Amino acid sequence: MWFNYGLVDEFMSEWLIRKQELANKEITENEYLEWKLNWPDTRDDCGKFVSHKKWHN
Repeated sequence: MWFNYGLVDEFMSEWLIRKQELANKEITENEYLEWKLNWPDTRDDCGKFVSHKKWHN
């Protein structure tokens, strides 16, 4: 599911990964909320780099 709209694409790509991690209990509800509320500072471009703000233990 890609929109070809720059930041929207980046958010949706990473959002899908975070929802899968949440469903698999790899991250907590609080970590997911921290990621979502602080995006784009918490983005890591789907694992390509380290995020500017720590959100995950």
